[in-house]
Amino acid sequence: MILEKIIVIVVLVALLLLFILLAFKSNFITEKLKILKLKSLLLRKKDEDARKFALKIVDKYPQNYVAHKILAQLYEKEGKLNVALDEYIRAVEINNQDYETHYKVAELLQKTEKNEDAIIMLHDLLKMKPDYLQATLLLGNILYEEERFKEAISVYITAQKYHPISYELYYEIGMTFTRLNDFQRAKEYYEKAAELNTYLFNSQYNLALISMIQGELDEAEQFLQQALQLEELEPIGYYYLAQIALIKGEDEKGLNYINLALELDKTIEEKVKKQPLFIPIQDKIKIPNESRKVKITLSKKEIKTNKYLEEMYNLVDSLNNGGFDKIEEEIEQDENELENEQEQDKER
Repeated sequence: MILEKIIVIVVLVALLLLFILLAFKSNFITEKLKILKLKSLLLRKKDEDARKFALKIVDKYPQNYVAHKILAQLYEKEGKLNVALDEYIRAVEINNQDYETHYKVAELLQKTEKNEDAIIMLHDLLKMKPDYLQATLLLGNILYEEERFKEAISVYITAQKYHPISYELYYEIGMTFTRLNDFQRAKEYYEKAAELNTYLFNSQYNLALISMIQGELDEAEQFLQQALQLEELEPIGYYYLAQIALIKGEDEKGLNYINLALELDKTIEEKVKKQPLFIPIQDKIKIPNESRKVKITLSKKEIKTNKYLEEMYNLVDSLNNGGFDKIEEEIEQDENELENEQEQDKER
């Protein structure tokens, strides 16, 4: 009799467990089917329906990582970056091994001007996945924005252990050394980047400017000829080729180059007016009524680095053409004025 009772209890418990298991499986299957339907809505580009359906899913299944991630993507697409950020963070909390979503969190932190939080997030991500190249590049870019150039270089060089032939890393290091005024080391990295990617024409342009700063005009001319293959760099490339030709005494060649530059970009005229080299040929320079429109392909970082190098070259050029003498004259004048004031004070 006791044995029969035990058997009945065991059977009842087994049936209860089976019922719970079936219920769980049914709930699990239902959840999976809802995610499939959600993805189907996305494939059919029904974003509004997808967003509403995703909200219902996370309401019923708050731990559903996929639904939170899809919601984040939809909000980001709508331009609601802060709401998207919240959803990406929720997805990361549920699935800490999703490195792509970690990256998205950092990316949106940067876009919403929370650079310090983005830096912390990316450092943590790179500890988990040190070979994540995109995370390295984003971290380096943010540090560059913050003008923390030495930190950026450290991040890039660490990444080279995992990506020893990445032209992107060599190029980024070159741009960062540029901002530290370490032009020789910048040149070495630009050269390696250009060697690994022969279509990296902006690297050739930066090499040209560094060569001009260093007084290597023949070398600069070669680099500029390569850089001209990028349409965006043609006007400024011809502008500097014109300068090199004029320095070498090749006035006709210089005139042809500067007219080409102006034909491509009329705004070069302002640079021409400020550069004394063009005074001897200014009557022959042709200023067009308009110039062509060129699509901007360079990143803000590249444009900023280019501008910095151009300013450095202009400074060196100014100093080489009497600018230093003017500075000395001003210092001497200031010293004389100070001496006169001191003498007048003594007389009083």
